[in-house]
Amino acid sequence: MTDYFKTDTEELGRFRKTLENAKAELDNVRKLMQDVSAEGIGTKELDAACAEFHEHWKYGSEQIAEMTGKFAEGVNQSRANYEEVDKALEEGFAKAAAQGGGK
Repeated sequence: MTDYFKTDTEELGRFRKTLENAKAELDNVRKLMQDVSAEGIGTKELDAACAEFHEHWKYGSEQIAEMTGKFAEGVNQSRANYEEVDKALEEGFAKAAAQGGGK
């Protein structure tokens, strides 16, 4: 519509898809890690450190996945809002032009 403000809703759609893929990958890694045990890697200290890392990673990845999913939903809603406003503006300008306002 104008050279000053443009929103690429297709790019927002691609960004949303990237976020959804990232969330799915984090969920997959977390599922795979459930089957991995830290026991028997090495010394008791190393086993304990690995187990602690596993627990922190599990919690952190859950939080990241949850926030990424919410962010993807927000991006999708923003995209829908931009498309709705764009359509309304186009209809408004077309109506004004049809009524002689576009001269």
